[in-house]
Amino acid sequence: MNYAQDYSTLLKLFVRLVETQAGRSIGKNEEWLNDAQVLSVKLFRHLASMQILAAGAQLRGEAGTAAFIDHASIKVICRAALETYLVFFYVYGQDDESLCKFRHTTWRLAGLCDRQKFHVTTQEHQDVLSEESSLISQLQAEVQASPWMNKFTPKQQREILKGNWRPAADWNDLGADAGFHPKYFKNVYSYLCSYSHASYLSALQVGQAKSRDTQEQLSQTILGIGVVLMAHFAFSYSGLFGAAKAALHADQESARIAEKWCIGHSDMATHYGS
Repeated sequence: MNYAQDYSTLLKLFVRLVETQAGRSIGKNEEWLNDAQVLSVKLFRHLASMQILAAGAQLRGEAGTAAFIDHASIKVICRAALETYLVFFYVYGQDDESLCKFRHTTWRLAGLCDRQKFHVTTQEHQDVLSEESSLISQLQAEVQASPWMNKFTPKQQREILKGNWRPAADWNDLGADAGFHPKYFKNVYSYLCSYSHASYLSALQVGQAKSRDTQEQLSQTILGIGVVLMAHFAFSYSGLFGAAKAALHADQESARIAEKWCIGHSDMATHYGS
């Protein structure tokens, strides 16, 4: 199946939805929403890169011209896109705003804790780590004071304070929480990870996909995942921002395509089981 047309439609819709927030002033208590925009940009660039790679490349050399579609890189980028959407939904896709803020704080804390582990060699970078060390202490205090911490075991609470933003969930759990059928998500995610980690399966398929037609087929399958991701994002993002919801409803054709590809647990139950 060729997903090119729907992919382009949903990618343009993605831009229109995110641009509804352009120039909007952020209130003091809404600063945590800034990272929703940054995650959206990250996700968009992954999806756009997948589309560009799927168009194929040509390299001229002394022996002639080599034409190919780098389906392996598309899969590696798709994994990054999938994880980015899952983080977006985990943090911003919840009905309870206090839970969203708590998860944003733990996610932010985790990232800053990760950077503290890096070896730095310049005074400038040492100063950054020193400043962030103070911020980490502040975020840890905020997390400890949150009622949401009571939802975790003492061990999980310690992990959160050390920089684990999802101590009670792995990527498969996040996929199920975001509305994907568990078996579908596990199949897709495991396959994409096999390319990121250079498993034998990835080498086998790269070696077997000698023709451009085969490479295109393998690429289109992954663009299909991208279409589903964009459809889910359209509804998650529009649920977060009222102006985006209005823009989605105003574009009836794009909304119809998004609805078609917003495939969830119930849509896949016949194929994968309940």
